[in-house]
Amino acid sequence: MASLRSVFRVSVCSLALFAFTAPLAHAGLVSGLLPGLVSPSDTPATCDTTSSQPFAKVDGDKSNYVLVPGGSFEGGATGWTLGRGAGVVSGNEPWRVHGTRDNHSLYIPSGSSATTPAMCFAAGDWHMRFFAASSSSSVSSLQVRVRVKSLLGVLSILDGGKISTNSTWQPSPRIALLLTNLTGLLATDAVSFQFVPSDSASWRIDDVYLDPWKSG
Repeated sequence: MASLRSVFRVSVCSLALFAFTAPLAHAGLVSGLLPGLVSPSDTPATCDTTSSQPFAKVDGDKSNYVLVPGGSFEGGATGWTLGRGAGVVSGNEPWRVHGTRDNHSLYIPSGSSATTPAMCFAAGDWHMRFFAASSSSSVSSLQVRVRVKSLLGVLSILDGGKISTNSTWQPSPRIALLLTNLTGLLATDAVSFQFVPSDSASWRIDDVYLDPWKSG
């Protein structure tokens, strides 16, 4: 099994595509944005390897996940880049997968955005998931964008599709990061995610996780 995983790691580094599970669209370069040189904020300061199974009791997803830096919002939104009006508020996703005493989430109003800190990333990191709820009683959409830094120091911003839900908290689908070398570069070593409301509704997100290779 270990040798097969090594072969798989080498194989995916030559591919140039991100795949997303339904209902998310396949990723592609965001219209009007081109790859560019990275800044220090695009490089992770540390790599957290502490994993858990936060979605097992929610929908039976027994994959291991690592919390995105600051992704529970219990200590604020340290390291996150927040657009105008976005910020930590009271109120948690109802499953409290990160901790039974958790009581905060991130509010993102219409016209704003929120971007995670950079996180260590390599071939074989399977999925990203989070919880979300909109302010609308009808179905609304939240755009997900993926910022990928290659080992060559090039940053690409990709369209990750849309999450759709209403005012009821829901776990997102598994955003499947199966093939990591999106732009034909040698490899990817860091990733971050941006959340942008697509319409007039505001959003709350909580407990943002990345599934690492070792869950395989």
